[in-house]
Amino acid sequence: MLFGGRNGCEDEGHSAVSFIDEPWFLDLQKLNNEELMRMYTMISDRRYRFVKNAWYIPIGGDQRCPIMVAKGFRSPDTVNRMAEFQDTAKMLEGEFRNFIDAWDFGYITERDIENAILNILESRNIAITERS
Repeated sequence: MLFGGRNGCEDEGHSAVSFIDEPWFLDLQKLNNEELMRMYTMISDRRYRFVKNAWYIPIGGDQRCPIMVAKGFRSPDTVNRMAEFQDTAKMLEGEFRNFIDAWDFGYITERDIENAILNILESRNIAITERS
């Protein structure tokens, strides 16, 4: 099995301990702090919904996966940018295969990603305080 199975309610996500050794978590650790914060902000604001299976041809509107958001890529708005987007997506798909598969196949939720990012940042000695 590539990743752990679903153990709990989707809204609650997995506990930090349950995903420490997961391949998708190891992929997430490849991101730098700025990239992790970009992804975390999009998740915690709850104004943006990441898209599954939107790697090569995002159809209509802003449809990006968490890695594309973390890396700072915007949805393409021209044919030339679409080709560039597809090339970039192919490269990132190879580098972050385990994370992408876990996301696309529903093994992880935004809550899992949020918890994982907090865990990574805390392990790097960066504290995130919640808004009140």
